[in-house]
Amino acid sequence: MRPLSLRATLGWALFVFAIAQGVGAGVVIFWFSSMAPSSLAKIRYDGALVALVTLITNPIQIVLLAAVARWRTGGGVAEYLGLTRFSRQDLLLGLLAIAGLIGALDGISYLAGLDIVTPFQIEAFTTARSDGWLWPLVLAIVVVGPAGEEVLFRGFLFRGWVGPGARGVIAIVVIALVWAGMHVQYDWFGIGQVFLTGLVLGWLRWRSGSTLLTILLHVLVNLEGTLETLTAMEWAAR
Repeated sequence: MRPLSLRATLGWALFVFAIAQGVGAGVVIFWFSSMAPSSLAKIRYDGALVALVTLITNPIQIVLLAAVARWRTGGGVAEYLGLTRFSRQDLLLGLLAIAGLIGALDGISYLAGLDIVTPFQIEAFTTARSDGWLWPLVLAIVVVGPAGEEVLFRGFLFRGWVGPGARGVIAIVVIALVWAGMHVQYDWFGIGQVFLTGLVLGWLRWRSGSTLLTILLHVLVNLEGTLETLTAMEWAAR
């Protein structure tokens, strides 16, 4: 199945992303318009809003990307987006790579005296729990967000940009950079961690040919971060 050109892939990705984020912006405007100014001044990352926007925008993004893939290529959507089976060997390799990366990054954070759990995570989960949105936020961050991001970056963009040889390596790095740059809720060290994770996921996508594998590994990364956040919140409450 011949992929879209580099330019067409970028254009359609931006178009779909803009539509999904436009819907998300509408939700944000409606959400904050109903809040008192005194409450707005105290909140940077409202967990309920993060959950709601994530749960709305990512399914829209997935559906639209699938529609574009079907319309422009005339082939199978699952094959085009890499939603195919992966081998046990690639799964094991992926688990080991992600575990090693998480261990190394947490170790560096600890030795450097940095917070393993970011302020964004603490505030989002704390406000979500107080508003009764904790489990929707967990669903959004652990499952829905990873699915939407992987279909866009290691699915649609990967299919159109990554080729054999040096071009493939460069494209994987660029995709990881763009993905990391979207995570503006983190500081530079956090964005760097996202970038390294993107490189590992990109390599595993290239090796396995499966976006389903990177979705699963992304879910596990976010699950680990969620468990760290919940643990930190419990310790802080004591």
